[in-house]
Amino acid sequence: MDKQYPIFNITALRKGEKKAYEEIYTEFFGVLYHLCLHYLRNEKIAEELVQDTFLKLWEIRETLNEQINIRSFLYTITKNNCLNHLRNQKISLKHQENMKYLEMQFNYEALEKLGNYIQFEELRNKIDDAISKLPSEIIETFRLSRFEEFSYKEIADQQGISIKTVEARISRALRILRVELKDYLPIIYMISRIFC
Repeated sequence: MDKQYPIFNITALRKGEKKAYEEIYTEFFGVLYHLCLHYLRNEKIAEELVQDTFLKLWEIRETLNEQINIRSFLYTITKNNCLNHLRNQKISLKHQENMKYLEMQFNYEALEKLGNYIQFEELRNKIDDAISKLPSEIIETFRLSRFEEFSYKEIADQQGISIKTVEARISRALRILRVELKDYLPIIYMISRIFC
């Protein structure tokens, strides 16, 4: 039998009555928080996004329809908050990866006077190509470790695997990359944290 949700006083909420708002907050905060936490794996961000949901509810309360399904409404806002956060995070991570490459480029240019003959773009392409050849389950683990500098514990939590599995994946990735990039190892060791 489906759970019966309480009937909320939308009229009172529209009028700005705090009690009506608090009843909705109390009923739904926990379930919305766990929804966010499931997808974001970050307690602080999950709490902030749910707070944003209820802030939005309060801000637009006067426009609510009396027959609104408040549960579906709050779920939709929360889901959109999560999607926006993940979209922004994806853009941010892409930017961070680009900054890593720029850092490598600057370091390489500083080392050019040592007579290094490898062009940065060539090296970048070689590294990208080598990483793309890693087994699919290893690529993301390796990227989180070397390009986003997550700890093994953070990676294990995010991917739902054990720290031992993270360690095994990183070790395997490094073994493969050392073979794939054997001709470039001296310069990579000097300008990159990939093998650190």
